Formats: sequence, structure tokens, C-alpha cells
Amino acid sequence: MNLGHLTRTTRIVTISALGLGVGLALSACSPGTSSSAASTSSSAAASAPATHSASAPAATAAPTAAPSGTLVPMQTAAGGEFLSPSGNISCEVDYHQAGVTQVYCQTATPARSVTMAATGKYTTCTGQQCLGNSGTGTPTLAYGTATGVGPFRCESATTGVTCVADGKGFQISTSGVTPATA
Repeated sequence: MNLGHLTRTTRIVTISALGLGVGLALSACSPGTSSSAASTSSSAAASAPATHSASAPAATAAPTAAPSGTLVPMQTAAGGEFLSPSGNISCEVDYHQAGVTQVYCQTATPARSVTMAATGKYTTCTGQQCLGNSGTGTPTLAYGTATGVGPFRCESATTGVTCVADGKGFQISTSGVTPATA
């Protein structure tokens, strides 16, 4: 077996394992938790521990501008991962990577996650069962910078991470998940 084939095989196995890990983390959320930036629900439901919730708009103004920070490339043409400078938010962006096209972000404290499709529609999940592993050695996306691949663009700011696709998306922070538009 030549070294090039072994490297490619290792990369495929690694990508497949990442996809499986995200899939397992998401399987804890029921399929009925879907929401879009236009939907509304009780913010109390969004903060209930270990339950699934739809996104709830904040009482204050949600981000309305598309991320505009300096663009930083992803690790591969099919996506990658990043941490916020605080280390509390981790995200993975996949664009046709191991059959997955989505953005997945989570906050360690409080435990919550959000998964967004290429249409900008997203689902949220609250509680420890919603969290995946955030990898060691994951690069940090500095405040004021953005990254993305395909239809996805995410920007890191002191207020949280905002990700959009197809003109809509979300902002995730310690305060929760709120709708965002481009």
C-alpha cells in the first residue's frame, strides 16, 4: 500500500468519524424540533434544561446584518471547525463532507446546540445530551473574523457566533440562540 493511498484512506475515515459524531450528538434531539428564523416560541422553553426547544426570538433586537468580518479560510474545501476565543462556543461547518451539509454549533455552558441547513432553517437542542465533542487542537476564530464554505458564513464576535445561509440563520451565545438575517 502506498503512502498517498494510506493518507487518503485515513482522511476519509476521519471525516466519516466526524460525521458520525455529529450525527450521534444530533440524534438526542427529536426530529420535531425544527424551526426557522421566522418562527416563535416561549423563551422559557428554550431555557428548560435537558429538553428540546424551538428557537425563540429575543426581546431585544436580533442581529440583522450579514457577517462582515475578515474572511478566514476553513481547514478544507468541504469545511472545518472552529472555537470562539472564549472557548465556550464550538462550531463545525460541513459542505458535502461525508454526505453532510450543515453548520453545527454548541455552547458548553449552558449546554445547548443548534444545527442549520443550507436553507438557513435551524433546530435547537438544550441539555447535556445535545453536546458533541469539541476537538483538541481546533483553531480559534478571532473576534471580528468570519469563515465559511458553500452557502455558509459564520462570524465570531464578543456577543457570540452568527452563522447565516440563504439570507437567514442564527446567533449563538451564552444568552441563547436567536434568529439572524443577512
